[in-house]
Amino acid sequence: MRRSRLAGYGKRGCIWVNPHVPKSYRGIKVRSRLLRHEKVERKLRLKQGLSYRKAHRLALKSEHKGLGRKQIAVYEGKLGSVARWKPKKR
Repeated sequence: MRRSRLAGYGKRGCIWVNPHVPKSYRGIKVRSRLLRHEKVERKLRLKQGLSYRKAHRLALKSEHKGLGRKQIAVYEGKLGSVARWKPKKR
């Protein structure tokens, strides 16, 4: 099963978020957390030369900062449902 991407960044530094990701969900600002994740990940890869895997792990920590365990489960569940969403073909 192919998953759609939630957010990312290009070679020119443009950071983007999938338009199907809601701005907030159950009081959690989803888009701003994804943007923070991508900014941190990009900075770690470019400035510190970390591999994608290490940079991604550290960026996840900054993305989840300030959330409780239950909130993280809700947040990740919503992101998973957006990533699995398939638009109907016309």
